[in-house]
Amino acid sequence: MIDDQQLLANLERIATREELVWNDAADPDELESLEASLGIEVPSAYRRVLEWHDGTDDREFCSIEESVEAAEELLELWEDVVEEGNLAPSERNIEPGTGRVKDGDFVKGWVPFYDYGTGAFDLLDCNPGPNGSHGQVIHYDPDGTNAVTHPTLAAWAAERAAH
Repeated sequence: MIDDQQLLANLERIATREELVWNDAADPDELESLEASLGIEVPSAYRRVLEWHDGTDDREFCSIEESVEAAEELLELWEDVVEEGNLAPSERNIEPGTGRVKDGDFVKGWVPFYDYGTGAFDLLDCNPGPNGSHGQVIHYDPDGTNAVTHPTLAAWAAERAAH
């Protein structure tokens, strides 16, 4: 298991390679607001990341504000599709039959943390299905492939830092 120091070191390697500049640490009240706005509890490792830095200035690593805005926008788009009667949540699951994620194209409790700038995000799943794990990482691309890619943020950062 990767400890918090290793996680932060891997994130620093990623930011250095991508020439990103970290924002200041998140205010503790902002952390509470994130959880209240999205109705979830963030994984402790992600909380420590935000206590270290609240995203990057170029948006790749989302600030709390950017995470909330993206999550609310994506959830609203999905709810509009359901309301229009075009698709029921049970008709859409990014990993059908696995039980790792809940039904829906976007699920309340998914927290965008990395923005590819194309509409695609890497998300923390803070509301997993019965066979999933709190904090698993999902790659979400409305125009492409969506799937659970890593069991934790630390695993995501370790793989990304190694490339």
